[in-house]
Amino acid sequence: MRAGAVEKDTLLGLLQLAQGIVEKRSLNPILSAVVLTASGGELEIQATNMEESIRARGPGEFQEDFQVAIPLSRLGDFVKELSPGPISLEVLGEGNLFKVAQGRTWAHLPLLPVQEFPTLPTKPDATLPMDRGSLLKALSRTFFSIATDSISTALKGVLMKWEGGKIVFVSTDGHRLSLVEMAHEGPNQGGLEVIIPRKGIQEIRKLLERSSDEEVRVGVVQNHFYSSTGEGEIFVRLLDAKYPSYQKVIPQDFTHRVVVARGEFAKAVRRSSLFSSDRIRGVKLEAREGSVVISSLSGGDEPFSGAAAEELEPLGFSGGEVRLGLNARYVLELVAVLEGEEVVMEAGDPLWPVKFTSPQMPDYLHIVMPLQLEEVEA
Repeated sequence: MRAGAVEKDTLLGLLQLAQGIVEKRSLNPILSAVVLTASGGELEIQATNMEESIRARGPGEFQEDFQVAIPLSRLGDFVKELSPGPISLEVLGEGNLFKVAQGRTWAHLPLLPVQEFPTLPTKPDATLPMDRGSLLKALSRTFFSIATDSISTALKGVLMKWEGGKIVFVSTDGHRLSLVEMAHEGPNQGGLEVIIPRKGIQEIRKLLERSSDEEVRVGVVQNHFYSSTGEGEIFVRLLDAKYPSYQKVIPQDFTHRVVVARGEFAKAVRRSSLFSSDRIRGVKLEAREGSVVISSLSGGDEPFSGAAAEELEPLGFSGGEVRLGLNARYVLELVAVLEGEEVVMEAGDPLWPVKFTSPQMPDYLHIVMPLQLEEVEA
């Protein structure tokens, strides 16, 4: 009998890994399905949309091996509504129905021809070890700066570049830039550059977050980025583009330096932005010795709808007085990934990018183009 059982948490976790990849409304029905393979004490799931592919596994108990292709949507919805505990899985009849049951609750789901499911890319011959936590942080700290509406293909992903004993991660949408330098003592891959698309980054992060491994393996194969943990492996098709020369937009000299408490700064930006115009969605920062004021920013030609301001005591200040217009969402997304108690802002000419760093994160910097206050307030 082709049947067995698996814990709900295990099955639901596997299905959730596949949900971000499987296409709900594909012209090819098999791409709306996942392949479940039961073998002894393990249940494996495969999913692909031809751009991202995943293979993951979890423990189970099966009397006989089986492999089926089953539409994901209703299976996932049904399993989500079941109670914690074991769920029985069974292939019925001639292999065209799949039974999912728990106690007195059951469902029959139609199966698709498993032989029509695409073959996933093969594992690279050589992979590199990488610290899971460091890789996850690097992807999280660059993800939010990826362009979502750019005509440039390269900006729709994160650049991953090997430089001697480090790996550099870069993302930019033309208005801001995030850069992470991660030390890496593995084999020298100097000169290797890949661009991992935004959607692929999301799915890689899910796999890494699910794992408890300290180390993961990464590689490049068949124009795909490959990453594996003890729970599974993912393949992401790389973007075919050349990343722009990002070093040129990072200023090297600054005339103003302002240090503020990270938590207080985030709260002040969030509260003041509530009164900023929907068109601008910005805040104004005015800093001088002993005072940093964050205030709402509204266009001069818009009806007055209120205003807010908050004064902070700087933890550090150098240079003369400075006035900056900042996109509130950009600032809040940045502060959310920073560690430590301080945010360091460095600025120069009003047209120059503003550099954000944290003393506790020497391997990370973020650049934001300021809003032009003269134009906004006119």
